[in-house]
Amino acid sequence: MDNAEEKTGPNSVLEQRFRLLTIAGRRRAFKLEPAFWRALEQMARQREERLPTLVAQLVGDGAGNATARLRVAAVEWYAQQSQASRVQKQKGLWQRVIDLMSEPAFIIDQSKRILLFNGAMRALVIDSGAHSQIRLELSAEVGRILAVFRENEQKVLSIPGVLTTGQRPLQAKIRITLLEQVDGRALLLCALRTLPSESNR
Repeated sequence: MDNAEEKTGPNSVLEQRFRLLTIAGRRRAFKLEPAFWRALEQMARQREERLPTLVAQLVGDGAGNATARLRVAAVEWYAQQSQASRVQKQKGLWQRVIDLMSEPAFIIDQSKRILLFNGAMRALVIDSGAHSQIRLELSAEVGRILAVFRENEQKVLSIPGVLTTGQRPLQAKIRITLLEQVDGRALLLCALRTLPSESNR
């Protein structure tokens, strides 16, 4: 049990359990509810650390209430996992949306990072022979675009831009729609409406 001893008792989620952990060569006892121990064990596995090592990091120099620190760390970990799960589900939803689009489409955040793209966009990138990251340049700053959406979330913008895939810049009209904007985080759906032919460049 990862260098720990646990007292068994009634199977209650509220019953606190003692565990003895060897930290810095010294045995220390901690008393927490099972849910907090489960979170700490999962944190340790995720970080590929032993439980005593993780607890030592969270407790620090030992000043203050050690069990309170462990509870706070466990609650924060549960919150992070919940948020990660929500984001993953949301990404799955948005991926299904853009996969239904026939034109090349992708989703960016407020930093212009391309988070998701559809099959048509993937084909475009492959045709360009790109093996590096895609870089997007817009004729308007993202801050100004978001300001427009704050006034009217239903608005659809058409903005000139340049999409660089590998060494090949592609000039295009990019149709931008706001997907969501929460707590300073924004997701924008971008669709390439027109691409010039080689003879026009």
